[in-house]
Amino acid sequence: MLRVRNKKVILELLQGEVVFEKLVVAENLDQDDLTRKIVSQARSMNILIETIPRSKMEKRRTGQSHEAIIGFLKSPRTVSIKDLFDNLYGQGKEPFFLLLNKVDFPNNLGVMIRAAFAAGINGVIFQSLTEEFFNEDVVHFSMGTIVRIPLIKMSIFEALKELKKNNIKTFALQMGGRVYFEEDLSGPVAFVLGAEKQGVSDTVSSRCDKKLSIPMSSGIDSLNVSSAASIVLYEKVRQETLRIKK
Repeated sequence: MLRVRNKKVILELLQGEVVFEKLVVAENLDQDDLTRKIVSQARSMNILIETIPRSKMEKRRTGQSHEAIIGFLKSPRTVSIKDLFDNLYGQGKEPFFLLLNKVDFPNNLGVMIRAAFAAGINGVIFQSLTEEFFNEDVVHFSMGTIVRIPLIKMSIFEALKELKKNNIKTFALQMGGRVYFEEDLSGPVAFVLGAEKQGVSDTVSSRCDKKLSIPMSSGIDSLNVSSAASIVLYEKVRQETLRIKK
């Protein structure tokens, strides 16, 4: 079970109709407005609220003090790519995916998922056991959005086949590719990103439709993968916004 320790994240998830298994609240807690909103929202959703002595609450990450409120969630469920396609097409939505090729640092995963959710991504595909989505750090760095976005676990090669079959353009972020803002990113799209040190493997990028790169000043040869993801995600959003306005 995943623990959520940030009160703002807990409230955001509750307002997004994410159902917690339970909330644990410290006894005699001097409740601020945020805590009162959390408790009120949880009660309206019939979520179990346990009250225990503050001294028995788990310590914060810093180890300096005890938590005041902790939310407990079940690990996010994965979905099949077929079911996700059926759901998206049934709602008249265009697929907008991320494919992750051995991205394994929780902070990178979390920040990237947060940015992807904000940009409107409707599916994240991953394959490797090193991509540990289901842990507390990813929940923390994603500000809880990891449980609000569809996750598909499958071979990246099988995923690329399915995407091509459904006429979804696939773009690998890799040095030497076409500058990202010169490419047409409109319509159904999937961006393929790799770990910072290795990037997207040649075996994977060779199966993508095109390669994209982000121009950088001399002396810099790479960006944090979550930063790179944000750049191309919002270029896609920018192009779609302009397309709609025309």
